[in-house]
Amino acid sequence: MTADCRRQACVTLDLENNWNFDDPKLQYATFEHLEEYIDLIDALDLPLSVFVVGETIEERPDAIDRLRERLEVEFHLHSYSHDLSGTADLGREVRRGKRAYRSFFGRQPKGYRSTQGRVERSDLQLLESEGFLFDSSVFPTYRPGVYNNLDTPIEPYRAGGLYEIPVGVVPKLRIPLSQAYVKAIETPFLPVLRHVPLQDVVVFNTHLQDFYHTRAHEELDYPKRFFYGRNIDNAERVFRRVVDTLRRKGFSFVTMTDVYERCTAGATARQNVPP
Repeated sequence: MTADCRRQACVTLDLENNWNFDDPKLQYATFEHLEEYIDLIDALDLPLSVFVVGETIEERPDAIDRLRERLEVEFHLHSYSHDLSGTADLGREVRRGKRAYRSFFGRQPKGYRSTQGRVERSDLQLLESEGFLFDSSVFPTYRPGVYNNLDTPIEPYRAGGLYEIPVGVVPKLRIPLSQAYVKAIETPFLPVLRHVPLQDVVVFNTHLQDFYHTRAHEELDYPKRFFYGRNIDNAERVFRRVVDTLRRKGFSFVTMTDVYERCTAGATARQNVPP
């Protein structure tokens, strides 16, 4: 099927420490598989948009360099410390993250993604004041104890002067279009994905830990260990099927900047953030 220029899909990678382990042997265990991930993205001829944590920029610039050497890739900011407690001060995270980003890349980041998708309306105002052009933190679904975004749009929308480009979901079901979820519930997820209509802009979220099992997985508590470990040996095959499905549905693969530029042209973005 010929790609429909109105339908855009974007693969994003959250490049971060593994679940904030303090043990140096666990912190970046999944980075041992970075070349495998690069090979996968390269073989599928996909542009990649990376949301990178500020501390990761400082601690693992080699990973950024390798991604830039091998792939068509762009980088945005994914907090500074990737604090999983939900108590980190957003202003501090943003400002420290921007300093780390500018120090390495020599420019201001255009896009932002918060840790665990935790973002409030006031946070979007802060991001706008800090010079970001778009945010891609919102998962338009429900995650107990983390967020309830069942009433938010699933297409990009404008929040003041900032654009929110949410992570994709299956409409009505609101299941995230994320490698972690697709891998864990491959059946019936993939058959559903083939047959249901999707929104015109799909942001597909990935992490290295969604693809490759490491010793860090074994240190997780049981619910997380089960979820992240489930079907992980088939993760690359599952991802290939997702990409093939989206292409068959007429999607062209683009970067987050491409999606943002389409938003500013008025093609997809709603005019206001929902009440």
